[in-house]
Amino acid sequence: MRLIVSGSLAFDRLAEYPGVFSDSILPEKLNIINVCFLVDKVERIHGGTAGNIAYNLILLGEKPLLISSIGDDDDGRAYLKRLRSWNLSLEAIHKVNDHPTAGAYIATDKLNNQLIFFHPGAMVSPTTYDVTKLSGSPSDYLAIVSPGCVGDMKTLSRVYRERNLSYIFDPGQQTPLFSGMELLDMLQGARALITNEYELELFLQKTKLGVNDLFSYTQTIVTTLGARGCELRTANTLAEIPAAPVAKVVNPTGAGDAFRAGLLKGLCLGMDTLSACRLGAVVSAYCVEAPGTQEHIFSLEELNRRFFTLFNETLHF
Repeated sequence: MRLIVSGSLAFDRLAEYPGVFSDSILPEKLNIINVCFLVDKVERIHGGTAGNIAYNLILLGEKPLLISSIGDDDDGRAYLKRLRSWNLSLEAIHKVNDHPTAGAYIATDKLNNQLIFFHPGAMVSPTTYDVTKLSGSPSDYLAIVSPGCVGDMKTLSRVYRERNLSYIFDPGQQTPLFSGMELLDMLQGARALITNEYELELFLQKTKLGVNDLFSYTQTIVTTLGARGCELRTANTLAEIPAAPVAKVVNPTGAGDAFRAGLLKGLCLGMDTLSACRLGAVVSAYCVEAPGTQEHIFSLEELNRRFFTLFNETLHF
């Protein structure tokens, strides 16, 4: 089975705030908020949802097809060089001449709360790649529609549904940009909806639905809960998957993308969704233990040992 990952390619600027954001925010004055947070340091790293998911899939032995847009600037050229070093095909990467490569500005406080500002840059330009020309049967593929170009998210989810190609819908930080009807249209027929806890609440608010109503659109809902692990819901069940213990929390940025990569890999291996979520939890732990979104590394043997220790299951790669 070949994996298709769509979403953003960006450079992240990570900043650490030594305090707690909420200590400087007056809830009763949110309509006139004007706050400055003095951060300790800033690091520039490779990021973006598609790039982060792809990086973890590379560690997991996969070569996903990456669908995204990137600027024709120094950042874009640097990122393309990195992708080539992974031996990934660049056939579905759209190079945009009149926009810079996307950039995210992420500040994390000492409780791991985050403030994120994202400049889409080249991501405003839809991909020119025609997914209808993929060779083989739709059953040969598993895709994830993650946050990226708004137009791509709409188009790809529709095309996947029309072609009966299995996909996971991951609206993420792009959720506020869509109407409730648009979100439900993209969700219709998806194998699963994956969000974090806040994004799910926003999704429900925008669609004016309850969680159980979403099972008219998809079979499975996966909700990541940070240090509390994740929840796996179907129409009839609710399972809680604990977070994998970490040696040290260095930075949580990118952990959600690492989880998604583990989930995708598990489904490719034929695991049920519960076990695939467990694999996602272990992969995300490696990311949390590293300073950036693509700085961690592990071998499949090491991953298997850690997975077996936690869940008494053996991975068969």
